[in-house]
Amino acid sequence: MIEAFRDNSLVRHVHISDARILRDAGISVGKISDVEEYLRKISGMCDSFISETVAGIVFIKAMTDPLDPYKVTLDIRRSFDSADCLEDILDEVLRICFFTKEAHKISVMTDDEVLAEVLITLGFIQEAVLHDEIKRDGTFKDAGLFYILKPMYKGYNYAFVPFQRGVVAVGGSMDYIDEVRFLSYGSAPEDHFVSECACYWGITDDEGKLLPRNAPEYDIDLNSIEDLPAEVIRAAVEIKEFLLKKRDTFDINVKITHATEFQISVWEEIRKIPYGATCSYEDIALKLTDNDLKKARKLTRAVGSACSDNPVPILIPCHRVIGKNGMLMGFSGGIEFKDFLLQNELFASALPLY
Repeated sequence: MIEAFRDNSLVRHVHISDARILRDAGISVGKISDVEEYLRKISGMCDSFISETVAGIVFIKAMTDPLDPYKVTLDIRRSFDSADCLEDILDEVLRICFFTKEAHKISVMTDDEVLAEVLITLGFIQEAVLHDEIKRDGTFKDAGLFYILKPMYKGYNYAFVPFQRGVVAVGGSMDYIDEVRFLSYGSAPEDHFVSECACYWGITDDEGKLLPRNAPEYDIDLNSIEDLPAEVIRAAVEIKEFLLKKRDTFDINVKITHATEFQISVWEEIRKIPYGATCSYEDIALKLTDNDLKKARKLTRAVGSACSDNPVPILIPCHRVIGKNGMLMGFSGGIEFKDFLLQNELFASALPLY
């Protein structure tokens, strides 16, 4: 789950009561009542954000194209000249626009060299130079037009790891992984953002379906993709090594959000199952109930449900949990992928199933 507004967020939505702050900062001019009227007017036209920092005030309008809801233009104004906190503030606004407003393309026009450098650091590309576009101090000046696409966003992204049965999609940020998905060759990813990223990578056809196995487009050096967050690259590399039987453990920072205490307790037990081994849902339930068989049997179904809800299969190896009779069930990635992962581990001394 991608969190747009963080607990320690630097930005918030603008309120009418912010008129004095904007006027005193020099971002808006005129009477406070005029600024209030302006804020009322734009409230029905766009989203607007404010950030109050030690350096000063940043005011950002996010305007959605009336003809294309997937395009957003940012108007960025600030009361200070330095780049202090600007990168973090803009990163939060990008996150909101991409994952709350569902924008695909965000554009910024500016003649501010400091802002332009920050935009490039965030992954923006200069699309054009607009001549005599902005009037400042009585003269017209050129402005740079910058853009970033959602699959170019460095704050959260997906990497793709092809293997024999399909493709593993690994999602996360610079600091953590919070999602692992299994995708099938010849099928379109169900998640819209995963689909956008796969298309951006060039591994889908004109209908948005994943290319066949062994298509040359899958031969990508993960470290060469500048848009991927560092932890996503690391996780994708380790998962690829795991599928090739070159590693049996992971050193990845996993972040679990929106999980119950019971689910977390189940996943913690599952993490203890060694490579190449399996256990039953009842075995996990027994560990959670101090070997109380009666309680464990009542808990078995809930354990299976927790396995199905595992957001990071492979990293939390729910594929190693099977039915008491040996049946495969309760895997978020699907039984076909669970079978592959088990076979790949059980025959670890052989060549990888790749």
